[in-house]
Amino acid sequence: MSRIFALLIGIDNYKSGNIWNLHSCVEDAKKMKCWLTDDLDVPKNQIRILLDSHATKQSIEDLFMEHLVNNPIIERNDAIIFYFAGHGSSLPAPAGWSHPKQATGKVNILCPYDHDTRTSHGRNAGISDRSLISLVEELIVSKGDNITVILDCCFSPTQTSANIRDRHLTRWTKTVKAVPDDLYSGLWNSARGKPLARGLFNAMAPYTLLAACPPGEKALEGKEGGKFTTAFLHAATSIPLHRTSYAGLMDQLLQSNGDSQKFVCLGKNKNRNLFDDIPFTTDIRFQPAFYSDDIVKVQFGAIHGVVQGTSLSLHMHNHRCSINPPIAHCIVTDVHPTFSFARPKSQLSSIPTTSWAKVTQWNNPCPFKVYLKSTFLSFLRMWKLLKLIPCKPRNATLGNGVRIQRVSSEDMADLSVKMASKSVFLVQNKPIISEHEDRGIEIDGMDGIQIIDDAAKFNFHLVHKNAENPFQNLVDIEIHRLDPVEWTKISPNYLQNGIAVIPHQRGALYSITLHNSSNVDMWPYLLYMDPTRFSSVLLYNPDPLCKEAPLPCHGRLDIGATKLGPEESAIALDEKNDLDFAYIKGFFSTSPVNLSSLERQSSSQWFGDMQPTSARQAAELNSRSLAWDTALVSLIFTRYPEISKNDR
Repeated sequence: MSRIFALLIGIDNYKSGNIWNLHSCVEDAKKMKCWLTDDLDVPKNQIRILLDSHATKQSIEDLFMEHLVNNPIIERNDAIIFYFAGHGSSLPAPAGWSHPKQATGKVNILCPYDHDTRTSHGRNAGISDRSLISLVEELIVSKGDNITVILDCCFSPTQTSANIRDRHLTRWTKTVKAVPDDLYSGLWNSARGKPLARGLFNAMAPYTLLAACPPGEKALEGKEGGKFTTAFLHAATSIPLHRTSYAGLMDQLLQSNGDSQKFVCLGKNKNRNLFDDIPFTTDIRFQPAFYSDDIVKVQFGAIHGVVQGTSLSLHMHNHRCSINPPIAHCIVTDVHPTFSFARPKSQLSSIPTTSWAKVTQWNNPCPFKVYLKSTFLSFLRMWKLLKLIPCKPRNATLGNGVRIQRVSSEDMADLSVKMASKSVFLVQNKPIISEHEDRGIEIDGMDGIQIIDDAAKFNFHLVHKNAENPFQNLVDIEIHRLDPVEWTKISPNYLQNGIAVIPHQRGALYSITLHNSSNVDMWPYLLYMDPTRFSSVLLYNPDPLCKEAPLPCHGRLDIGATKLGPEESAIALDEKNDLDFAYIKGFFSTSPVNLSSLERQSSSQWFGDMQPTSARQAAELNSRSLAWDTALVSLIFTRYPEISKNDR
């Protein structure tokens, strides 16, 4: 998920009869929201939107403070966007209001829904530039300067016969009844008594301003939307944003737009990459790929689940939320423990020497079997799933590339899916270890397709193993609870016969001890897998640049203190259940390997060798001596009564 928070305003219809209504501001705000959620992976709860009558002056100011300035979820230097599409206006500056370097003597105004209407304190004179700057300054003090103000409106266009003809297309209105003194009554509190601001259009502003036009020019809209917003979204979805600055993005807009509207980019951080690179983190689905002599070497191997026939796509970079179309498609022909060789599906001369590979189809020999059941009310929701998931065993996949097959009875399925009108109910029919799992999960408000796809990938990595079992019975695992102060073991080994029954207690810490009885040194990796969320997180991921193996032959490795579970508390039990379940999957290799791609969300990065070495013989020689294996532990969390402070 992207650490971006946004407040979006779109106003077409105004309360005052003196203001000409607009046509596409509401739709522009909705398009911005879709871009943030779909392309930049921003959770919906991090975006607030006010449209038409909901976008009053009071509502905009209140939500600015609540959702942005005082939002405890926003961390310092998270990316913050304030977007406004609607009318702008201006009023003559009251005496002593304008900064001496503002030669126009005008106050620029954002027009909320109730602009120029009567209030208990006079006329609503809108949100002045002085008020908006003070709001943004409070936000900077609270959350840092990674702030983007996007304005698709204009303030005081030069009045010409062309402007009069384009009145219904211009995002500007004349303020008829409000007077300069009304600006004082509507001024934001923190702006009172402060030195005069230089106005919104300030080249050294501590925020970045993207505006539809400079003062004196007009911002136009049409059926497709505001000219500025349309150009912005077109550029943002057609260029690699991870290496694009605000100024660079604006250059792209101006090149595509010509001279019909002069877009503006101002602020001391305008040469910073867009949103300070917050959304464009490393995408762990991609691994390095090296191309030479019609052969592609990729850092995916048998330990990751790759087999002969696995399909790959090659890409120019490995950044999330930045356009990254495939430049070639390949089929794996030769699989090694930690890497593979693949051939392009067609002869291409444009494949670079180094690129990034992503699995598009795992080619798992046994499809993930799904049983679909719908009610009368949910039949339409189920219809799309019925078309996407066939009954016949062919290479049907969803976004994660795991083969999926629909079966006709529940007892044949790995996962049963029942669609309700607003939720999805899942039953995992084939537990891996424990036969006593309560396998029912109800998920509200999620797409059934995404749930099934996530479940298929989760199950694929959960059951994947080395059929040769070279380390069978040679690695032993212990799980103990730790004293939170002294970090000493205060419990017996919870793990017996592959199952650990752990009493739930909030904030508890645990240690995991690995014993290596083999004659080889090992690199261990521990993956915590939560079947209620289909999520996977690496609990232990050793530094690949370390020269010595963490788990030596006939040695041990203590890993702690560890919180078993993805939540802040040790174990997050559903209040409705007395039991909860998870897995720890161990990977053991005689050389370091990058397993970050197995995580659904990763906080680690791989710093492996990116040089396109062509020493294929040496790589094959190393792979012959490399061995790997897996181990699976089932965790059963039991309800543990809370202990009061008086009982301790």
